[in-house]
Amino acid sequence: MVSLTMIWDAMTQIYTAQTIRAAVDADREALFAPYIVGRSERWSCDTRTKDLVCIGNWLCAELTKIGLSEEDRRTQEWRYNRESRSDQDLFECAAQIMNDSINKSIEKNRVGHRRWG
Repeated sequence: MVSLTMIWDAMTQIYTAQTIRAAVDADREALFAPYIVGRSERWSCDTRTKDLVCIGNWLCAELTKIGLSEEDRRTQEWRYNRESRSDQDLFECAAQIMNDSINKSIEKNRVGHRRWG
């Protein structure tokens, strides 16, 4: 038996890790280009760094495209920067952020902690 919660989750989840991977892979070089400006021709990075940068740039553009305010867009980008440090699947992390943004489930009044002082 399927619960109503499962049906609701399936209906509201527009972005998945697979759809984001396909979108990023289709435009990977353009998404990564700003990051490599000014670096030597022999410079290279690992796959996770490239994914991290490409998804971050894609996320910025996509959040703007869905019409979030500047403050909400920055909040969601900061969330990606925080969560991507510990998440194993960056694409799943981005999918969760996009789905929360569409559902207007954006954290408000978050106070960062101070590490020093």
